[in-house]
Amino acid sequence: MRMAIGRELDERGITKPAEIGAALGMPPVDATKLLTRRQWQEGGVALLEAAAARLGVWGSDQ
Repeated sequence: MRMAIGRELDERGITKPAEIGAALGMPPVDATKLLTRRQWQEGGVALLEAAAARLGVWGSDQ
């Protein structure tokens, strides 16, 4: 899911932390951490699902 979000952002030309944060609806620091952290944190999957749905890359049926 993280890779799908990253690809979608890249395809849209969204590369700067502020742009990524705006696209995902969260502060830039949090958005960057969500997409780059190596260790799962509580609530991380829900945040990724919400970000993917916001971008239209992941539906509830996937």
